[in-house]
Amino acid sequence: MKLALSHMTTTAILLLLPISQAHAVDTTLSVSGLYAGGISWTQVIANIIGTLSVTIFAVSAAAFMIGSLMYISGFISEENKNKGKNLMIGALFGMAIVLSAKAIFNTAYFFVYGN
Repeated sequence: MKLALSHMTTTAILLLLPISQAHAVDTTLSVSGLYAGGISWTQVIANIIGTLSVTIFAVSAAAFMIGSLMYISGFISEENKNKGKNLMIGALFGMAIVLSAKAIFNTAYFFVYGN
């Protein structure tokens, strides 16, 4: 009875929620070249480097978390503790390299293009 009541309550709440309707929008995209979209090669390179740096930083953060879990589970075996510690140190080095590379690129970009 309690399950049926909660199911009925959930259904009633969902029926009261406003439902947004999709509207047709003309989404044609016509690009005949790189400069047709108003983007330059420097912006393309900056976008690629930005995407790569965020991706590598996220992978390093995940590696750091995995390393911390291995370090925490080091009470099982000393080998896991050492592997976890090395993984965390490597992840921190990876993050530092990505941040310094991004800073170097931004500095070079500023001196070359002045933006």
